[in-house]
Amino acid sequence: MQPRIDVNLFVYNGAATIAEALDSVLAQTWRNLAVTVIDNASEDDTCGIVAGFAAADPRVRLLRNAANVGPVLNCQRAFWWGEAAFVMPKTADDLLAPDFIEAVMEALLAAPGMAMCHSAGVVFGDDRRISAVYPETHRLHAVGPDPLARARHVMAHYTSAPAFWGIYRRDAVERLAPITYRPGWDHAVLAELTLYGEISHVKELSFWRRHGGKPVDQLARGCSQFTQRSLPHDDEIADLFWTIPLIGTAYAHVERFALARAPAALRRALMEEVGPIFRARWLPAMRREAAGLRRIVASRMDAAATSHAASLWQARQIAAVLDAVQTILPDEDLSAERYALLALGERGVAAYSS
Repeated sequence: MQPRIDVNLFVYNGAATIAEALDSVLAQTWRNLAVTVIDNASEDDTCGIVAGFAAADPRVRLLRNAANVGPVLNCQRAFWWGEAAFVMPKTADDLLAPDFIEAVMEALLAAPGMAMCHSAGVVFGDDRRISAVYPETHRLHAVGPDPLARARHVMAHYTSAPAFWGIYRRDAVERLAPITYRPGWDHAVLAELTLYGEISHVKELSFWRRHGGKPVDQLARGCSQFTQRSLPHDDEIADLFWTIPLIGTAYAHVERFALARAPAALRRALMEEVGPIFRARWLPAMRREAAGLRRIVASRMDAAATSHAASLWQARQIAAVLDAVQTILPDEDLSAERYALLALGERGVAAYSS
């Protein structure tokens, strides 16, 4: 008997594409599926379309959020929902070839130590024409007995989403730390996952990604906890990680490794590996991000609030990004920004005293 798989499709206002996405799931040659659409309080006809599918196929159900919780939290729910031994989080616009699940599950069942398997992928448009094939170098092959080596592989090679939207063993997923509001959170999630098992792929071009990826700065703005709450990402008291998307991605790995369910020595070793690996990949761009951050911090300091709570909150947000830059780019001189940060904190204390 085929093991059951929880396919959890998360969506917000997906009426234009969700029927096609559901069709591609329900047409899978692997039939033992529980398909849950986790709707994020859509304002279009998404739920009506899903209700039609649920009436026609008992494998489909609708789980509707009472309020929009933001895409990151809704994606987290797609990882956690259900009880099957295998879980597949799914977007509402990408498509699957009919044999996607069967090919991926064959690989997973043949390798009990594999935590996740994905497939090779292509980019397509609304006309269903393929516009690009993701390079072989975008496919992950983090295998072997050494979790440190597996994590290194993901940090050095993960590039595109087809390598994220695979099928996961639930016992590995449940060991992961919760998704955080950081640029590159998907990258960091996969790096942590390698501590709990292998990640590999099948060569079939069976994952179809609609329109390809978004620019990294746009993704970073979307991951801000303020954006997730429908607040301006550049609010004067907002977090600043959206200004350093590549540095923020690297630092997200440090944060996840610190919380990983692994021996302390391994966690410390992983945290030390992050900086050198990402500097080798992105150093010139990260230097530009650091320079841009300096300008933004200077402007934020000039406009800083004079109230006690707001000033200390702003100091906290600025300190967090300065710590991230210093961790990933240890030779960056941030002394001027640190002194200004102390002054901002003192301003908050003075506001309270007065």
